[in-house]
Amino acid sequence: MMRARQVEHHEVLRAKSAGSRTRGVATTVATTTTAMNIIGGCFALLLGCNGPDPEAKYDAFVDETKDDRDIPPAKEDLATIEGDISGDFLLAVSTTVDLSKPLQFIATNTVTLDPDGKALLKVSLQPLSLEQGKVTTPRLPVGDPLVFEDIPIVDGKFILDAGTVMVTGAANPITGSDIVASLIMNGNIMGEDLYCGSVTGDVMSPLMVSIEGSSFAAVRLTDVKVLPDPVLITCGGDAVTDP
Repeated sequence: MMRARQVEHHEVLRAKSAGSRTRGVATTVATTTTAMNIIGGCFALLLGCNGPDPEAKYDAFVDETKDDRDIPPAKEDLATIEGDISGDFLLAVSTTVDLSKPLQFIATNTVTLDPDGKALLKVSLQPLSLEQGKVTTPRLPVGDPLVFEDIPIVDGKFILDAGTVMVTGAANPITGSDIVASLIMNGNIMGEDLYCGSVTGDVMSPLMVSIEGSSFAAVRLTDVKVLPDPVLITCGGDAVTDP
C-alpha cells in the first residue's frame, strides 16, 4: 500500500505540471496503477508464495495441512475440566465404628452440564453383600440402590448430603444388622479414576453413635465383576483387605 500511494502522489505531481488534459491521463494511469498494485499485493498474500507457480504452491499447502484442518476443535467441557467421573466405581465407606470393615457400593455416576454450564453429578449407590468381619466376600449386589441427583461439582469438589438412609444388614460387615444413618460425604475429585473424601453424620440403628472422622474412597472399575483387593478407604492411600 505504501508503494501504491507513492506512485499515485508522483503521478498527480506530473499531472499538475502538464495541464488539464495531461492531468486527466495521469490520474487515470495513477488510479489503474494503484488498483493493480493493491490487487497484486492481495493476490500474493492470499497465495502466500514468491515463486513462479503460486497455484501449485497453494495446492501443495492445502494438501499438506489437510490433516490439521480435519481435526475437530477441542471441546470446552466443564465436566471434563473438573474431572469427569462418569462411569462405575467401587466406593468404600470406612466408619469410625470399625475402620477396617468398610461398607462397599458400586457407584454408577453420571456428570452432566446444566444450562448455565455448571457440572452436576448423579450417583446410584448399589450396596454389596459382605460376610460379617469380611472385606472381600462375597461382594454381590444386594438391596435397593441409593440414588442422588443434581449434586453440584465446584472446583473438583462436591457435597453429597444423603439425609437419612437405610442399608440392608447383608451389606454390613461389622454387625450384620440393618443400618439407619444420616450421612454427609465431602468429596474431592482426584482425577477421572479416583475420588475420595470425608464422611460425617450419625448412626441411629442398630446403635446410636457419631461417625465423625470417617472416610470414603472410590476407584474406577473397568469391569463391575472384577473388584479391587485391597480396598482403598482414604485419599491418603490407606487400604484394607482380609487377613
